[in-house]
Amino acid sequence: MAVANSSPVNPVVFFDVSIGGQEVGRMKIELFADVVPKTAENFRQFCTGEFRKDGVPIGYKGSTFHRVIKDFMIQGGDFVNQQLVGVK
Repeated sequence: MAVANSSPVNPVVFFDVSIGGQEVGRMKIELFADVVPKTAENFRQFCTGEFRKDGVPIGYKGSTFHRVIKDFMIQGGDFVNQQLVGVK
């Protein structure tokens, strides 16, 4: 698997992952702000809890992955409405 060189302008965020209450590790994600700045900033704010809706932090903290494919991908759902279909 090839790994791209990270850019100094690209932020790195992380998820501390637990399964059944047991901590299993930290997942680090580089956000490609040099390529998609608005998308990267939006995702970063959801990761840090900076995004607010009616003054309430909205983000990934405490959310779940509803699909995991080993060595390939993870997929999380709608952490606003809890419908597993994405945020609109």
